[in-house]
Amino acid sequence: MIFLANIGNTNLTYGLFDREIVVSERHSIADLANEKDIEKLCHTLLAKFQLPACQITGAILSSVVPEKTPLLMGAVRNSFSLEPFLISDETTWKIDRSAYSGILGTDRLLCCQAALKKCEPPLVVIDCGTATTLNVIDSSEAFVGGVILPGVFMGMQALAAATSLLNPAPFSAPNSVLGKNTAECMQSGAIYGAAAQLEGLIGQIRREMKKDLSIIITGGNAQILLPHIGLPLHYEPDLLLEGLAEKYIEIKDRGATK
Repeated sequence: MIFLANIGNTNLTYGLFDREIVVSERHSIADLANEKDIEKLCHTLLAKFQLPACQITGAILSSVVPEKTPLLMGAVRNSFSLEPFLISDETTWKIDRSAYSGILGTDRLLCCQAALKKCEPPLVVIDCGTATTLNVIDSSEAFVGGVILPGVFMGMQALAAATSLLNPAPFSAPNSVLGKNTAECMQSGAIYGAAAQLEGLIGQIRREMKKDLSIIITGGNAQILLPHIGLPLHYEPDLLLEGLAEKYIEIKDRGATK
């Protein structure tokens, strides 16, 4: 059994893998102040499946929040008595990234790697998290670029924070795109607006690439958008963890051939 975990800007996503994702969980990183907090999550996960710690034979981790990374590394060492693999800037990738000059987050790469196991390229991988990212893989399986947007929930928070008369609204879709009060108007703009934005961007990407594209969507906010996106989509809730599992297997296989 392999332990998988990724620290995102909002949540720690973690789970177990044994030929497939056995379980996946999310927990707010705001609640994780030290190693002990993460150790409790690990122990609760094991207790849920009545697994002894010795059943965890490996672990692989990634993070886009550097200050939290040592806490996760330490917690995994203490919980499972093993040294985890950590995805880093030095990690090698099969995906050609030569067309992209910026820093490419490990979470985006992991999702792209897992997506290529599920759909033939060219494809768009949408990750709806703290930020919403669109990541485009061409027919040669190269990463050719993408888009980064404020996440759906972040957009609602920013709107309330930057205005005097708009208060935070519940994070849910109203019954109609035409809001009947201020809260519904904000909800409509955030959720229906985000769905329309994704449809429009995918249309522009298709026109620019002059090809049809498969679309995979994942991330914590994907489910609230799914009913409102008028495009055929492949919803993969565990795509990031699947990417970590594939990377673990790849690293182990590479080590075995040396």
